[in-house]
Amino acid sequence: MKKNRKNGFTMLEILVALALLVVIVGLSAFLYARAARLRKLITYQNNVQNVLNSMITEINFGSRNTIGLQYAYDINKDVQNPCYELGFYDSVNKETVFYLISPGMNSGQPASPPTTDTDTTLWQAKRTNPGVPARNSGEWKLIDANKAVVLVSGTGFTYYKSTTSAGLQPIDNLSVDTPVAVEITLHGKTTDPSLKTRPVTTAKIRVRPKNKLPF
Repeated sequence: MKKNRKNGFTMLEILVALALLVVIVGLSAFLYARAARLRKLITYQNNVQNVLNSMITEINFGSRNTIGLQYAYDINKDVQNPCYELGFYDSVNKETVFYLISPGMNSGQPASPPTTDTDTTLWQAKRTNPGVPARNSGEWKLIDANKAVVLVSGTGFTYYKSTTSAGLQPIDNLSVDTPVAVEITLHGKTTDPSLKTRPVTTAKIRVRPKNKLPF
């Protein structure tokens, strides 16, 4: 006489299946979170690099409203804050264009003296009158209008003189030597608080004004 077999799963089989399901779902969630994090980091890196490159391009080639350093005739030296201030003469528009690396992103005007502080950014001012505009003059505007990137330590301008023996050399004393080239170095990080521990992104270029000999 044959015994009737019951259809269905035993309790042990159900528990094993549930355990496997939990493992699969957990692994899938982990991989998805990791992929999302990786995408965010890649996006962060690209965004910061794009903003820094746009700053370099603005200084180097200018915009529709001004001619850049690539087409300038003279570098205007500032012996007080040479690392953070850059000026050049635009002979077409008959004006001087100034760039300033300074905190003040959140206040709407550059701080004095310029440093690389918690909300440092790149500022631009244009004027036909002599002298650097005052910090509170209202003439300074943010290059990074979206406030997406903060500039950090190591950002600055390095001026160079021309020597017959060694070519271009960094200037030690701007009161004595005339700059013929400038190296622009921008170190930036995103203003996104969740990514504040990410490595710094860098953009750098060295430029001579139009009337100077090429490198």
